[in-house]
Amino acid sequence: MNIKRHLLVWLILFCSIAFNARGSSLYNIMNYGAVGDGKTYNTEAIQKAIDHASSNGGGTIYFPAGIYLTRTIILKDNITLHLSNGSTILGSKDLNTFNPAYGSFEDSDGRKFGTALVFAKDCRNISIEGNGTIDGQGYKEFYPKGEGVYRPYIIRFIRCSFVKVKDVNLINSAAWVQHYVECDDLIIDGITVRSYSNVNNDGLDIEGCQRVIITRCNIDCEDDSIVLKALSTRACRDITISDCIISGLKSAIKTGTESIGSFENITITNCTFYGTRGISLLAVDGGSVNNVTISNISMRGTYAVIVMRLGSRMRKYSVPDSLAPVNPGSFRNIMISNVQAYEVSESNDFISGIPGHYIENVSLSNIRIEYAGGGKKKDFEREIPELIDEYPKARMFETLPSYGFFIRHARNISIEDLFISYKDKEERPALYCSDVSGLNISSLKAVSPERSIPLIDLHDVQKCLISNCKPEGELDTFLRISGMNTKEIILNRNYLGNSTKLYSLSPEVNSNTIKELE
Repeated sequence: MNIKRHLLVWLILFCSIAFNARGSSLYNIMNYGAVGDGKTYNTEAIQKAIDHASSNGGGTIYFPAGIYLTRTIILKDNITLHLSNGSTILGSKDLNTFNPAYGSFEDSDGRKFGTALVFAKDCRNISIEGNGTIDGQGYKEFYPKGEGVYRPYIIRFIRCSFVKVKDVNLINSAAWVQHYVECDDLIIDGITVRSYSNVNNDGLDIEGCQRVIITRCNIDCEDDSIVLKALSTRACRDITISDCIISGLKSAIKTGTESIGSFENITITNCTFYGTRGISLLAVDGGSVNNVTISNISMRGTYAVIVMRLGSRMRKYSVPDSLAPVNPGSFRNIMISNVQAYEVSESNDFISGIPGHYIENVSLSNIRIEYAGGGKKKDFEREIPELIDEYPKARMFETLPSYGFFIRHARNISIEDLFISYKDKEERPALYCSDVSGLNISSLKAVSPERSIPLIDLHDVQKCLISNCKPEGELDTFLRISGMNTKEIILNRNYLGNSTKLYSLSPEVNSNTIKELE
């Protein structure tokens, strides 16, 4: 027993000597001259700790409780910033202290941004962790929106791999809070974002990244909350977003405001949204959207629930002319299920491609939405412009002709177990579909609009099955059908309730187009 004990002591001593020979893996910034008074600049001290750790192969840069004012911090391979309880990295309020040479950027609207408070480029195995805070102090009085003002982000990582940002609080950015560019094997876990300090305060921007996990995050910001972007031909793919609480002034989760590259193999699940415009899936610059699964989403007080847009704006950003987009991309294979939304203030939900370029293979199932209502008959009757090259957003078509979903230029659309209602009087149908082929509407329950308005309006729709649907309320006509290209409409076991008749046909529609099954 004594021999074993002595061997164990010698083994521990040997490991300790070997560890100390390599140098400690924990680097306390106080040992490098940092002062946590919120007034003294600590950039040199923090960077010395990072550089020393890097020279030893990497390590953890430890921030004890305190407030550490700094300019840009540059991470290196195998470096972790650990922000302990009570610690804050405080960004400089002086715009001139941020060098745009570390990574300036111009967004899709020509707005110019600078580098970031925490910056990394071509690094491997980097992370930010702990329960501390990074405060960008990005208020408008220090970082006004304007030409020549390169507002910095809080975090910007370019072409990094094996990246983790966990548990930290990120507040008061001058621009986007976080920007990850072409990073692989990225984990964003348990972070809290609060940023209404300036404009363009996106909570989290993922550009051309692959193998990404975003989970347990709590985000509330002035602009879009989580955005997937593709400003180059590199695809944004293999991404999971789960278990997040999201609020903000724009989209909760969005793809494709910038969309030269594609968005592929994406899962969004178990999230709660409030005060945003819900989920926007967009592709307008030649990139494609493919294989997106969305489930188990609860929304409150949003001004849209689900938006899908394939367009042809075709911006090329900074890609060479040889890679510039020529034709619109594809948009297919979208599954959305188990969604509830109430107190939806506006009816901005649509699935819309453009002539000759269709959104395809979309499934909506088990969805319940309560809209504010208030739409007028003139909204139902007006012509909706195509806006092929417009900036994509929920309000791009202004007031839609339906209080529920507007579906146009689409193929193979399945709607099952959709229940939609409204609060104020409605003079628009629940669903309006135009230039749609392969439409399946099953078990729709919708509160009836004003009596003279149909529950469903079909225009130039082909190969359509409407079954087991039920209006809630009185109607003159359940279904209105128009358009010279309309054909193969099958109706099966729909419950009319207090509706006067099942359908009406415009003069140009052949009566043989409609088939009723028992």
